[in-house]
Amino acid sequence: MRVHLLVLLAAVLFAGRPWAEEPAPKKEPEPGELTLATDRVVIFKDGFALFVKTATGAADKDGRIFTGEVPEGAVLGCFWAAAEDKRALAMRAEWVETRAERVTETACVTTLELLRANKGKKVTLGMLREKAPDLSGTVVDVLELPPEPARPAVAARRDPRAASMRAHLLMNAGEPVPAETEGETVRELAPRGGNLVALDTDAGRVVLPVAEVRSVAGAELATKMQRREEVTTRAKRLTFELGAEAAGKQAKIKILYFAEGLRWIPTYRISGELVDKAEIALQGEIVNEAEDIANAAVDLVVGVPNFRFKNAVSPLSLETALRQALATVDQSLAGNPYSNSNFQQRAGNHFEAAVPDAPAAMNLAPELAAAGQQDLFVYSARTMTLKKGARATLPLWQAAAPLRHLYTMDVAPVRDPRSGGASYAANENGGNPSPLKLAEQKVWHQLELGNNTKTPWTTGAALIVKDLLPLGQDMLTYTPMGGASLLPVTVAVDMCGNYQEEEIARQPNAMNWNGTNYTLIRKKATVTVVNKRAEKSLTRVNIGLGGKAEKASDNGKVRLDDFRPRDWYNSGYQVANNHSDVNWEFELEPGATKTLTFEITLYVY
Repeated sequence: MRVHLLVLLAAVLFAGRPWAEEPAPKKEPEPGELTLATDRVVIFKDGFALFVKTATGAADKDGRIFTGEVPEGAVLGCFWAAAEDKRALAMRAEWVETRAERVTETACVTTLELLRANKGKKVTLGMLREKAPDLSGTVVDVLELPPEPARPAVAARRDPRAASMRAHLLMNAGEPVPAETEGETVRELAPRGGNLVALDTDAGRVVLPVAEVRSVAGAELATKMQRREEVTTRAKRLTFELGAEAAGKQAKIKILYFAEGLRWIPTYRISGELVDKAEIALQGEIVNEAEDIANAAVDLVVGVPNFRFKNAVSPLSLETALRQALATVDQSLAGNPYSNSNFQQRAGNHFEAAVPDAPAAMNLAPELAAAGQQDLFVYSARTMTLKKGARATLPLWQAAAPLRHLYTMDVAPVRDPRSGGASYAANENGGNPSPLKLAEQKVWHQLELGNNTKTPWTTGAALIVKDLLPLGQDMLTYTPMGGASLLPVTVAVDMCGNYQEEEIARQPNAMNWNGTNYTLIRKKATVTVVNKRAEKSLTRVNIGLGGKAEKASDNGKVRLDDFRPRDWYNSGYQVANNHSDVNWEFELEPGATKTLTFEITLYVY
C-alpha cells in the first residue's frame, strides 16, 4: 500500500490521539517510602491551619524512611516529626532528581520516521523530482548518529549560596522570587542526522536524500514506531532518621506542621419572630487552597492564635522567600468591610447581660463537639473530605437568644483646634446648590442579642431574616458567654436625631501649656430625638467628643477619659483636653420628642 505524507498527517491529527498512552500502572513504593494519611486538621480564621498526619512504611537498610509529600510554606518552628515513643526525629529535606527512559508506541508523523519504522522491509518510494521514476527496494538503514547525551545541570542551580543571593537581590528590588518547581522534564531521544536513507534495489545499493522522498508504499508498510524519551523527575524529599536498629522494620511516625492555605469564615443567620428572642445559627465556610483532605477530623478554632513567625517559612519546605498570605481568597475579599481580616476575634459593643433569661438550649450539629482549649474555643467535627481548591460549609450550632430592639444615635464630632467648632457632617448639602438639607445624624435600629449559650460567639457576617424577608446584614462581633452584642439592622426611617452646640462663654489666656496660651470655651450641647414610629421605642444616645463634659440632663452618664487625637483636626496642640463620653438610655413614646443637654468645656489656641 502507498501512504502519502499529507494523508498520514491528517490521520494523525484527526484520529482522536491514537498514540495516547495507557494509564501508568500504580508506582510501587521505593524502599523506605512512607504512606501518609491526614488524621486531623485544626483550622484558624486567619488562613492558617495545623495538619497532623500519620506516616507508615518499612525503613531501608540504613534505618531511614522518606516521603515526597513535603508541605509548602510550613511555618518556621512549627514543623515536627515524632516516633511512636514520642521522641523527636531528625529530618532532612532536599531536592531529588531522577532520570529514566520511557518507550511509547506512537504514529509516524514524518517521512524520516516512516523510513526508520520500515527498516528491513520492501518499499516503493515516490520521488519529488519531476518525471523521476519510483524507486523500489529494501530499506537498509537511515544514516544517523545516536541521540545527544543529557547535558549536566547548571552548577548555579545546585549552589544554595547562589540561589540564596539571587533571592535576596530580587526581594530587595521588589521583584517576586521564583520558587523551585517540582515536575517532569521530557527529552526525546531522537537520533541525530537522518538526512540520508540507504536502499537495496535490483541495481544495487542506493543512498538518497530523505528530503527527495514524496511517498512511501509497501505491502507490509508499518505506520507505528517506538518513540524513546528521557524523563527527568525533580521532586522534594523529606527523610527521617530512625537509626540502624530500625533497618528493614515497619515504622509509624507522626508529622505535624502549621501552614497557610486553609481558613474558615463564620457566618450567622438571625431569624425567628424577632420580638423578644431570636434563633441564631452559625456555620463555618471553609476555603481550602492548601492540600487534599481525605477523611480527616476537622477542628474550627475561635480565638486569636499567637504564631509569631507565621510569615516565615521553615527551611524544610525548601522555599526561597517569605510566603505571602492566600491571595486567591484575599483578593476576592479585598476592599470589602467584611474581609476575613475583620473576622478576627474582637470585643462586641458591650458585655452586660442583655435580657435576664434562663440559659438557652443550644443545638450543636450532631457530628460536632465543642470544647474550650486554654484561651481558644474549638468546634470539632468527626471527619471531612475536601479537595484542594474546594469550598464547603459546616453547620456548627443553632440556639435561641434573648433580644431587645434598640434605636441608637451615635455622634462623634471632630473639632477645629483654633475655633473649637464641631463638625459631624461631611457636607450638609453634598455640593448640591439645592436648599434641601438632609438629616445627617441617623438613628439606627439595632438588635441587642444576649449570649446565654455555652460557647462564645466569634466575629462574623450575620444575615437578619424575618418570615423569609431579609432585613439586613452586618457583623456580629465577638461576644463571650454571658455577654451581649449589638447587631445593626438598618437606618430607622421613622426616627430622627439632631445634635447642635452653642457657645455660652469664652475666656482668653485661661491656661499656658508648654509655652502656648489657650482660650477656654464653654458650650451647651443639645441632642434632639423624634419618634415617628407607632410603637414605644427603647432609645440609646452616645456622644463621644473632645473636651470635658458635665451637667448632663435626664440622668445622663458622663465618663471622662484621656486625650484622643481623633477628636481633633491637626491635634498636635490639643493634648490639654479630655475625651468625654455622654450616654442616655430611655423609652420614647410614639410621636414624642426628647431633648437632652449637657455642657462641654475645651481649650483652643
